[in-house]
Amino acid sequence: MSTSRRRSLTAVATLALAAALVAPTPATAAERPSPGHRKAPVPTERYVAMGDSFVSGPGIERQLDGCGRSDKNFVRLVAAGLRVASFKDASCGAAQTKNYWEPQVVNGYTNPAQLDALDRSTTLVTLGTMGGNDVGLVQLATQCIAVGCSTLPPEQYTAAIDALVPVYRRVIREVRARSPRAQIVAVGYGTYVPRERCAALGNATEADLAYLQGMIDRLSDMIGKVAREQRIAFVDMRAIKGWREHTACAEPADQWIRGLNPYGDGIPLHPSTTGMEQMGAQALKVISPLVARRAAERRVKAAAASVRVRAVCSGPRRSRKVTIRTTGGKGLVAVASFRVGRQWVGTDRRAPFSVKRTARWVKRQTARGPVRATVVLRAGDVRLRTTVATPRPPCLR
Repeated sequence: MSTSRRRSLTAVATLALAAALVAPTPATAAERPSPGHRKAPVPTERYVAMGDSFVSGPGIERQLDGCGRSDKNFVRLVAAGLRVASFKDASCGAAQTKNYWEPQVVNGYTNPAQLDALDRSTTLVTLGTMGGNDVGLVQLATQCIAVGCSTLPPEQYTAAIDALVPVYRRVIREVRARSPRAQIVAVGYGTYVPRERCAALGNATEADLAYLQGMIDRLSDMIGKVAREQRIAFVDMRAIKGWREHTACAEPADQWIRGLNPYGDGIPLHPSTTGMEQMGAQALKVISPLVARRAAERRVKAAAASVRVRAVCSGPRRSRKVTIRTTGGKGLVAVASFRVGRQWVGTDRRAPFSVKRTARWVKRQTARGPVRATVVLRAGDVRLRTTVATPRPPCLR
């Protein structure tokens, strides 16, 4: 066996060991996200993150526990970027989809069933990455890099990926049952190997790399398809721009995904610290607008509850006038339309949102009924229509 061949196989052995999650140095740490990324104005979200090693961040310092959770993994960056009110990182290296429901023991460390991190107060959940360990993608990567894989029959992997469809549907149903208020976001896998071969990826040929990435893409496509079917958001990590300049074939400081040598920052074929930053930014592109919209929905809903309508009579008895005005709305009222009974009285699009009519004019043309104001409230692109009523004032009776 040649010297280069022995070196490659030794590196592959390192990859296989990392795939089983090399035990990081446990450390105690509070479940607080580290600072970074743009901030939302009000910390209201209660966030739970689930997933495997592409979420937890094994080998990236600082390691927090036996699951390989890093304080710099991308879900913590998402939590920091959103300034969440609470955060639970349930991810764990080497996790399979069964570990949504079952505890996982890794190097003597027990991670509870990931779904157990949820409760009825949870408002945001990221599912994944997850499924690669079910399919055996790490073992496939090991073979691709050691001896090649492009001639393998694909059915073993495609069938395993397709079998995960009902599992993803089930876990989404479970999240909805446990956390009915939660926004659910599925996360797909990224682009982990380049098109061209290089020494950092052992003996893998271009055909081997294409075969490996093709299976990763099929898994991500499946996750995205189920997400669309279930009407939840999907983060496609393959959409990260610039990855071709930051593969395992780049200089060590420029690698977003490590090759056989992780250089003390990550594990083989997993994200580096910088790669996690890129993943966090990509996730925030999808999640931040969802969180902002829900915050706006909460604002307009609270504002709508404060809207009132008043009808006041004024002036001499023979020429009495009635002024109908809205109050409240916390500055979010965009337009108000007024009726007495079934008769339209007027519309105002500028504060203080009121109309004035003579009492005789209104009385002569309207049926009996209360005074109503239909108000449209707006925060950003969120609009809410509400109607409030008050009894007819004396001058309209």
